[in-house]
Amino acid sequence: MNECMEAKREIAEKFMPCAKAIAALGNEARMRIVLALLHAPERGLRVGAVAERVHMSRSSATHHLAILKEAGLVSVLKEGTKNFYYMDADPELWGRLAALFSEISETVLRADEEGYPFGTCAAAEKEQKV
Repeated sequence: MNECMEAKREIAEKFMPCAKAIAALGNEARMRIVLALLHAPERGLRVGAVAERVHMSRSSATHHLAILKEAGLVSVLKEGTKNFYYMDADPELWGRLAALFSEISETVLRADEEGYPFGTCAAAEKEQKV
């Protein structure tokens, strides 16, 4: 297997453990929530404050926060009956995302230098199909 095909295979392998986080971040409403949480006090924001900052209903904010939480991007700090949402600093998840995007960046730069889609990678893909 040539270098280009190997790089694509490695990207595909690194993508799957990051898929939920990438999908969660791929929604404009959730991106606005992430930005609001990044600008929030250290202990986070309650659902009502999130909804107000991103101009959506409480139920919609709750729905999007649940998706971000399931993806491992947001956590909840419970203080009695109050829940504060904050950006989760899970080094393992952020490390996987950083490694994935670094690998993609290196592969794209290398492919560009080789004249992709008409360079050596394209020729190797043609050989694979034969």
